[in-house]
Amino acid sequence: MAVSPLGVASLESVAVDDDVYASAAAFQSGKTTTRHSIDIQGKHPEVAVSLAVSVSFPSTVSAVPLFCGPRRIGALTAFWPEPFRALPEEDETYLVRTADLLSRRLEALAAQGVSMAPAPLPLVVSAEPREDGTDASSLYAFAPRTAPLVYHLHKLALLLTSTNRTREATTLVLERIVPAFGARAISISLIESDRLRLVGASGCSREYLRSLDGLPLSRRAPETDAIAQRRRLVCPGTSEAMRGRLLQTPQTADTDEGDCTWVVLPLMTSHRVVGVCALGLGATSPDVTAAQAVLTAVSTLLGQTFERTQLYDAQYALAEKLQQALLPRMLPQPPGVLATSRYVPAMGGTDLGGDWYDLISLVDGSVAAVIGDVQGHNTTAAVVMGQLRSAVRAYATEGHDPVTVLSRTNRLLLDLETDLFATCCCVLLDPAGETMRLATAGNPPPSLRTADGHPLQAGVDIGVPLGVQENPDYRATDVPLAPGTLLALYTDGLAGSDDEFAHALGSTAGTVDGQLETLADRIIDTAMGLRSRGDDAALLLLRYEGPRDEARANVRQYAIQRRDLRGVHRTREQLRNWLAAWELSELTETAELLTSEVVTNALVHGDSDVNVHVRRYGTFLRVEVRDSDPRPAEPVTLPRAEDQAEGGRGLLIVSALASAWGNSPSGRGKTVWFELEVSVDDDLAPAHRSPWFDR
Repeated sequence: MAVSPLGVASLESVAVDDDVYASAAAFQSGKTTTRHSIDIQGKHPEVAVSLAVSVSFPSTVSAVPLFCGPRRIGALTAFWPEPFRALPEEDETYLVRTADLLSRRLEALAAQGVSMAPAPLPLVVSAEPREDGTDASSLYAFAPRTAPLVYHLHKLALLLTSTNRTREATTLVLERIVPAFGARAISISLIESDRLRLVGASGCSREYLRSLDGLPLSRRAPETDAIAQRRRLVCPGTSEAMRGRLLQTPQTADTDEGDCTWVVLPLMTSHRVVGVCALGLGATSPDVTAAQAVLTAVSTLLGQTFERTQLYDAQYALAEKLQQALLPRMLPQPPGVLATSRYVPAMGGTDLGGDWYDLISLVDGSVAAVIGDVQGHNTTAAVVMGQLRSAVRAYATEGHDPVTVLSRTNRLLLDLETDLFATCCCVLLDPAGETMRLATAGNPPPSLRTADGHPLQAGVDIGVPLGVQENPDYRATDVPLAPGTLLALYTDGLAGSDDEFAHALGSTAGTVDGQLETLADRIIDTAMGLRSRGDDAALLLLRYEGPRDEARANVRQYAIQRRDLRGVHRTREQLRNWLAAWELSELTETAELLTSEVVTNALVHGDSDVNVHVRRYGTFLRVEVRDSDPRPAEPVTLPRAEDQAEGGRGLLIVSALASAWGNSPSGRGKTVWFELEVSVDDDLAPAHRSPWFDR
């Protein structure tokens, strides 16, 4: 793209089948085509934003198709700042001749194996005449000027308006600034308290980035000097402060750091400096003196952008923390019931959601499962959600049945006078009696599956939402439980209808081996493609594993307090005893090693209490380690960026030795699990096997 100051707002891409654009029409027809800007803006008024610079200058656009042999591969397009300009014959002849020359050159390159796919960003050069008076129409007369810089700066400004996150903004800046300036290296750091924090870099040495990240503002360095003086600094690459900043690669090993000039820009707003950007400019980069105005614009644009994104990041983190604090830290795992949960916040906003879930172990051995959604996405909805969750927990703990729980919670919501309503589903499971009772107030009823994965129809009566009527008639439904029965409680943000959620749930025949975490991940992944991300969503997944006493014989659990690293040793001892009692001593060595790695990782990095759950099945042993840190545990592969780092390799050991393992976000926290295969004695008579052993 060759641009003058009037063309810096040109579009970089258009739909190939939208013939209101001259380039698309020429590509489709194979003929020279002319269009006018007023026609384009008539069909696409949104381009007025992208063409802000040239809107005041109505233009005429002519395009000629480009060929590679018989195949059309693109178009050569020219713009004139004149409305409804008629294309003279000599101009059309010149365009066709130039396009033919370009087509032959492209065909020769394609024959050499060069890809004809366009680069992510266009090559932008100046269409201004050279200082020696050479006609700019010559293909070789283009010289680097400020117009290409202004072009990229204009595009960057438009792109940055569409993001509110610092990480996304940093990626956009790196992608656009480096090619715009022909920079060899760039680093961007933001002020955090009294230090600099690195947020993005390209082409910089590891040593330089280490020294920059966490650099105190009180320490002398080009970056801190630029911040303190609130002005741009230009430093030659030969200066002592700039040595060793460039990343040395086989391609750049022969280049001299002295050929690089560093420009250090304070990122400024109207009242403060928010960070600093260091640009390493090479010999082909534009002259710093000529680009002073553009550099000033970059400093201001990035300063205003990162001030906005930092504020949004802080608001988003606060909203996320508050939302997480209102959810259960970890779900209990009562004998006879296997449970996991998922919570997915609305995408791209700081609004708080009103979805919640809970699982409550009652004194009589039964289990209450609750899921609900408060109307609205704001602080009021979140506060009401917290109040309702506490009330439901209190009523259920007192031993009330689901209908009474919903009725009393409805009365509470009306008394709060919030003018909000809420949906809620309450389920009471009795593992000993192999039954469950459920009632729902406006919330979708649970999706039920038998052990072999078939849908189970319960005929649930859906009552009115909470907070709507004074005395609603909620009705309970009793459902018999069989070992392997699956219950999926969910809010309407997960899928738009029961049919859509049933599609997301799919067949559950493969979950009878206890792999509830894998099923929950699959449901969320599938449902995300069906739901609107403007709403948050909650999922509570339960599987009835059999009568409580029988299940207790095959389930063991151990709780470790936060930061109690001695708990790792005690967990190994408990695990050794459990496996011996189950006659699985052959798994002891591997199980102890893997459990130690996962538990240590949870205690060190999760900074929360840790619960260990061990379940014996017929063909495998399953160990689950749960904590309340939502950040996923990630295996560290070699080589690492930090030479001396030693953490994180434990999950590589788990991956290598376990027959299966997973890392699942579980609402407020996460679950890291692994499985070890168990040798089965085929001669053991079926009559001597328990249902757990069969499963």
